[in-house]
Amino acid sequence: GGQVADSGEIDLGNGNVFRVYDVQVFAGYIVHIGVVSSSAAGEGPITVGDKATCKVDYERRRDVAPNHTMTHVLNYALRKVLGPEIDQRGSLVDDEKLRFDFSYKKALTASEIKEVEDTVRAVIENAMPVDTSVIPLKEAQAISSLRAVFGEAYPDPVRVVSVGAKVLDMQSAPSEEKWGGYSVELCGGTHVMNTAEAESFVITEETA
Repeated sequence: GGQVADSGEIDLGNGNVFRVYDVQVFAGYIVHIGVVSSSAAGEGPITVGDKATCKVDYERRRDVAPNHTMTHVLNYALRKVLGPEIDQRGSLVDDEKLRFDFSYKKALTASEIKEVEDTVRAVIENAMPVDTSVIPLKEAQAISSLRAVFGEAYPDPVRVVSVGAKVLDMQSAPSEEKWGGYSVELCGGTHVMNTAEAESFVITEETA
């Protein structure tokens, strides 16, 4: 997905701290990218076999989470306002903003942008719970209102994120038309527990 990686630090317990500013996957390995800083008592470089304590920057993650959930809600709102022909093509989600990339036949009008904003804000104001569950990929894909990113490869089983409805209810009755009134996506990212945590939403720019 488009969510930025966590940041934080890896404390080696010997005066050395590896400050992590990015995390990437290369050739099946999870690679932590950052710099080593040492206190006056630092005892040398990082070596294989060192005992370490990982500390995620949870304050930054708390700022990322609402932007990610609102990316899902924005996807739902665009589909509601513009119709099923809109397709997500990517996104960028960090602690300051979200960017949503999508394909559509023309630019949005001012009234359409306002309607999209109002739809997202209504979801926030209604304080809707955000539910997640890991289920078989085939069962997730059977949910009538499920949205997935074009070209994305998903694991099996897969994590489903739903705003306003229980994933297991959708799993048990996937063809129910009422699921069309909710945001439902495949996603392994970080999210709020309730949309009220996002507080507000505004579209600042639309570009092609």
